[in-house]
Amino acid sequence: MRTLFVKIFLWFWLAMAGLTVLVTVVGSLTASDVIWPGRRTLTAATTLYAETAALLYERQGAPATEEYLQRMLETAKLQAALLDEQGQPLVGALPPDWPSGRESARREDFIVVESKTFLLRPVTSASGRRYLLATVFDRNLLPPPPVWTRARVIRLAAFVLGSGLVCYALAWYLTRPIGRLRRTAQQLAAGDLTARTGARLGRLTDEIGGLARDFDAMAERIESLVTSQRRLLGDISHELRSPLARLRVALELAQRRASGEAQPYLERIERDAERLDALVGQLLALSRLESEATLADSKMLDVAALTEQVAMDVDFEARAAGRVVACRLLSPGARQPILADEELLRRALENVMRNAVRHTPEGAPVEIAIDAEAGCLLVSVRDYGPGVPPDALEAIFSPFYRVETARDRASGGVGLGLAIAARAIELHHGRIEAENLPDGFQVTLKLPTCAAAVPNPG
Repeated sequence: MRTLFVKIFLWFWLAMAGLTVLVTVVGSLTASDVIWPGRRTLTAATTLYAETAALLYERQGAPATEEYLQRMLETAKLQAALLDEQGQPLVGALPPDWPSGRESARREDFIVVESKTFLLRPVTSASGRRYLLATVFDRNLLPPPPVWTRARVIRLAAFVLGSGLVCYALAWYLTRPIGRLRRTAQQLAAGDLTARTGARLGRLTDEIGGLARDFDAMAERIESLVTSQRRLLGDISHELRSPLARLRVALELAQRRASGEAQPYLERIERDAERLDALVGQLLALSRLESEATLADSKMLDVAALTEQVAMDVDFEARAAGRVVACRLLSPGARQPILADEELLRRALENVMRNAVRHTPEGAPVEIAIDAEAGCLLVSVRDYGPGVPPDALEAIFSPFYRVETARDRASGGVGLGLAIAARAIELHHGRIEAENLPDGFQVTLKLPTCAAAVPNPG
């Protein structure tokens, strides 16, 4: 009901239908010569009266005709007068408010003056002479004409349905390009940088066509910028690998020949070189995920078993820092194998778990829960750290994003682990969500189990 198509359709249709009903009702109430059953009956009766009066006038004369007209007044409440062909009275007298003879001769039908109706019925006798019977009656003697007759209802229904079809076609014509533009925008927002509105929409000469052309130009520019950024990121990462390798070789040689006083400085250089090498490795991994990663190596995989294995590896590293990683299987249904890429999921799980280990306080555990719900496999990783601001719950999955809280640079992260995990889960058509808990922070990975993941060019 909130869509533009429905709004345009209903407004147009209701406006046309309402106008039709209004015109019909007002026309019925204001028309002076509306046909209703009483009128047809009266017309037929006055024709019979006119034939009888003409016959009596020719055979029995004016007195018999006068008596007949008097009986009409008493029984049918019709005041009548018999006129000749030129409209001159033969029997009876016209009332003083009778319309002019010119108008009467022109209409030969109902003439309404205030509450009275005047009828002038022509008739030809057996002798071939023409007479006119002028009758006057009070309109209040007849029932009011019905506003809704069967024929009128049928015509009105046909018009309303026909106008509905026209309004539907008009609304569809106006909103179809907007719907196409919206779907293209959704594809672009989902990461499909090749999405375009299409040549057919761009050929429109109205404002929507101009908007489509501007949108395609914007999409071209965005695709060019993002592709250049990804290429630059990958090229820089590759270029850094070679000098880093030479630096580590030179550092190893220097450690062998340096004196004891220089060893602390060389160890500091070694730690920074290792950290820089890890950063370059993450950059390369993210670059591959963003540009060329697919699920071509996917296979049926027990994700619960993979999660338990990764948790054991991370727990081994965490115990050295005074922390522990505990993993629980909440539902046997979580053992159901799904079509997935083992290496990508392993990397995603490791990054999320190591991120939790870095931010949970010393002595506090990192809790991992594996569960299943309708159509999804859930892996929740919870730590007891300070959490993040509510407005950063989605932004933390962007590359290099950092929050100005305790989860900052001092933790040792570079802002790429969660971005790599999010991209890996996205390639499996899953979702990754973060939430603040009253006493901690939790990241949940949701993987579909009811449909096979397909390659995604990203």
